[in-house]
Amino acid sequence: MKLRFQLVGSLPGPLPRACQLPKHYSLEVASDREACLHCSGPLWRVRTSTHYPLGLMLGRPRVRLIHKQCSTCQQADSLEAYYQYVPPGGNYAYDLIVEVGLARLCDHRQDAEIQRDLQERWGWSPPASSIGQLAHSFLDGLAAIHGVHIPVLRQRLAEDGGYALHLDGTCEPGTEVTFAGFAGSRGWTLEVAKMTTENAPEISKLLRRCVEHFGTPLAVVRDLSKNIEKAKQEVIADVPDLICHYHFLENVGTKLCEKPHAQLTNALRRLKIRPALSSLRKELVRWSRKGTPLSATQIDHLLSHPEQIAELDAVALRRFVVYVLLRWVEDFGADLRGEYFPFDLPSLAFYRRGQRLGEWVSELLAAENFPQREFSTLQTMARHLASLREDPQVVAAAERLEKAGALFEELRQILRLSSQPHERLLRGRGPCEGREVVETLPQRLKQWRDRLRQRNGRERDQDKRADQKTVLGYLEKYQKQLVGHVIPLPGREKPLVVARTNNLAEHRFGSIKQGARRKVGAKKLTRYLQAMRAEELLVPNLADPEYVEIVCPGGLANLPATFAKHWHLAQAIRAERQEPTTDHPLPTTKNQIRHPRLLERIKQTVSKILETISGKPHAA
Repeated sequence: MKLRFQLVGSLPGPLPRACQLPKHYSLEVASDREACLHCSGPLWRVRTSTHYPLGLMLGRPRVRLIHKQCSTCQQADSLEAYYQYVPPGGNYAYDLIVEVGLARLCDHRQDAEIQRDLQERWGWSPPASSIGQLAHSFLDGLAAIHGVHIPVLRQRLAEDGGYALHLDGTCEPGTEVTFAGFAGSRGWTLEVAKMTTENAPEISKLLRRCVEHFGTPLAVVRDLSKNIEKAKQEVIADVPDLICHYHFLENVGTKLCEKPHAQLTNALRRLKIRPALSSLRKELVRWSRKGTPLSATQIDHLLSHPEQIAELDAVALRRFVVYVLLRWVEDFGADLRGEYFPFDLPSLAFYRRGQRLGEWVSELLAAENFPQREFSTLQTMARHLASLREDPQVVAAAERLEKAGALFEELRQILRLSSQPHERLLRGRGPCEGREVVETLPQRLKQWRDRLRQRNGRERDQDKRADQKTVLGYLEKYQKQLVGHVIPLPGREKPLVVARTNNLAEHRFGSIKQGARRKVGAKKLTRYLQAMRAEELLVPNLADPEYVEIVCPGGLANLPATFAKHWHLAQAIRAERQEPTTDHPLPTTKNQIRHPRLLERIKQTVSKILETISGKPHAA
């Protein structure tokens, strides 16, 4: 096989950074074989074809392919030299597919950014409509090489002594479920699937693929989903079934706190305290603009040296004091930990601050000789906050939520999943603990459960007793699935310590959604997640150098050549994903839904159905 280059025209000045060849330089590709590889018959030139591929190394040539065919068996001779760079039937080279795929799926760059970068570096870029196609081709190639190297990946997991399989899925309201199985010790995504719903039959299929391709896992870590439990029992019933402690806490906390938190939220909305305080703060801002406002330097000086207030304007000072207090109570989010319900209780955080401030202001106003006329705004604020102490529904809901929240926090501490200062969202981290901490968990949990049972027998508060029974019920139901995270490995000194949470999966899903928000620039990701391919969950595997060395020896620089070697498998994956979807049992289109006579048609259809059932005609 030989490539013959011919430059047309002269170079327009110095070479660019990429040493780009002139546009549409001539490139002729022909086989140098004279005999057929199949029957050793003579090869004859039968035709030529012209192509205009686009690639980082090739640039934008005009390629003339010389096709040969065996005169004996009529087999066409292959053009390997060309297809090492450009996929058969395609115009974009493998290196461009990899460049765009990594930029879009690893770096989460927007299409316009990718185009601009290619233009700056190479002097050209593909059209915007092709960026998505190139990303799809990248996923086809990645899925192909992942599948080809499954035996090696399985061997590596076996050398580790086995793996724990973490199962989880993600979706947005109204979208299909993207489901995946992860190897916990390695952090690799093993199998992925897109499901209409998180149902047992489709999860069972994914589980069977995991077992067939990577061997039976040593344990399964999952959430409290009944469908995942059913699928697991159907496929690998004998494998230890472990419940994610994070999801366990989420379910317990929701059961304990959802109702009292909703009651407190509704009571606070009924009193309209926050709108009243916000209106008061805005009024202070308007008045401050009419007077002599305090500068940032004066405010810092005042807070550091309050004894020197005589130097400041008295009216501006009074307004500033009330304004700061209003800002402080509205900043109740600082008491939260960046988590969401039930790990954070925002209504209770606001109530606590408001009650604390209200008590302090009331004591201040009640002091003898307090100049209430000068602090009329402070009196107004105190009047609004007083309802936090005087309204019986607010007080009752807050007290009830305090009891539930205290027991929930106690359970979190026992499970060692309490939030620490300056830490990110719980989903974004896993408990960093050694073997000793995990091994002591069963005994620690049993002792606490026994103490809680004793407390429940002596408890006279009906609310606390009900909460304790709720927690005891969860612990008794899942007691065997909350422990057993240290698995001995035959012939090995060190056991396998299984992660107690599914934070690996949650963090993976969160990263994909965060990247999607950067690409599409929208908070709501319904359309993106509906269109997203499950193979995107394989992309984070490329962050692991050992995984890369397995599927692409030599590093990501060799990814284009690896894609070329296995592109026939990528083409099969592409053909499969392009087949019409037939798994929607009740397909409807927008044209059907938006037809002007839709209701009349449905009415006639219902009449016909009733006639079929009863045998009597019904009026439409």
